[in-house]
Amino acid sequence: MRIKTLSVGAVFLFGMVVFPSLGFSISSEPQSKKTKQSSPFVKKPAVLAEGKGKDAVKSFGVRIAGTYIVTRESDAGTSRILTIFADGNLSSIQSIQFNAGAGGGGFSNQQGVWKRVGPRDVRAMVFDLSYDFQTGDFLGMAVAGYDLQFDKTFQTVTGTAEGKIFSPGVDPMNPGDAEPIDEFSDTFEAQRVIVDKSATEEDGQ
Repeated sequence: MRIKTLSVGAVFLFGMVVFPSLGFSISSEPQSKKTKQSSPFVKKPAVLAEGKGKDAVKSFGVRIAGTYIVTRESDAGTSRILTIFADGNLSSIQSIQFNAGAGGGGFSNQQGVWKRVGPRDVRAMVFDLSYDFQTGDFLGMAVAGYDLQFDKTFQTVTGTAEGKIFSPGVDPMNPGDAEPIDEFSDTFEAQRVIVDKSATEEDGQ
């Protein structure tokens, strides 16, 4: 029996009319070369790298977070309580701020922020308010840069601080041509404060 081809693309096969499927096609392009659709749930390498970077910063912050103290005789320099927070904030209290601070007056606690600049290195910028001991008048705002380096155990931190005091109304971050009314510096080594575990165990807690 012969198969007759129709002009519309149908054929007679064993006495039946058969139409070829119009919706079916075969691609000669290899599967590996077909366009792949990206899933919105699959993170790109750049996003993953950014996430790892943030996790690393957070982990470092948790590791250095704590309170550190510097204890000195009065004639040997400034004693200090330095507190570092995991979220990037920092504060400091110094013994000289109550009697003989820079500029001949007193000053408030220092508040600021820190940023990691090395494997165990931190750079911080802090601010405080200076005032006159006798009158209590506001003398200006001070800005200081801290360079901190932690030991391998993160129990000791060595630091240097350099700062300037500016008159009221001067932005210490952008002083322009304004001259500081005083400058100061300090170097120190601070020890991490830890809870005495033996005392806690003896108390039965």
